[in-house]
Amino acid sequence: METQTVYEVADEFRCGREKIAKTAREHGIGMNLGGSAGWRFTAADKEALREALKPKQAVPVARRRRRRAAA
Repeated sequence: METQTVYEVADEFRCGREKIAKTAREHGIGMNLGGSAGWRFTAADKEALREALKPKQAVPVARRRRRRAAA
């Protein structure tokens, strides 16, 4: 089974290693071996990370109507 470090995945995704580690921690992706071993990701983990890093869909905000001042 081929695994990659957080540095290799960050280079492949063209983003910072901190962002990869933070996203992996939040979503429970990959294995954190701790210490100097750090994070390891399989091919399935990389696909899950790719989905987790996609921008979220924008949700329209309900706007309040302005009331006209009483004349």
